Amino acid sequence: ASTEYDLVVVDSPPILGLPEPMQMATAVDGVVVVTKAGETNREAVGSVLTTLQKVRANVVGLVLNDVTQDVSDAYYYGYHGFYQHYRAY
Repeated sequence: ASTEYDLVVVDSPPILGLPEPMQMATAVDGVVVVTKAGETNREAVGSVLTTLQKVRANVVGLVLNDVTQDVSDAYYYGYHGFYQHYRAY
């Protein structure tokens, strides 16, 4: 598809616990990790990012979905600081 289109987006199942998404992550140009506010914990995000780093996947971003106003401050500071810490390595 990349020979016919400028951008190809591939959606995969969750990375942890399944081998196929990890194979997909190494075959694409970039990976965007999607998390859900209030459900995805920091340890799971850290595990995913560490696993992707081990297989040399190109992580280009992290998305936090379903952020509502009542939890936005906590998630902004919590996840943003964590991701910045991860990117420093």
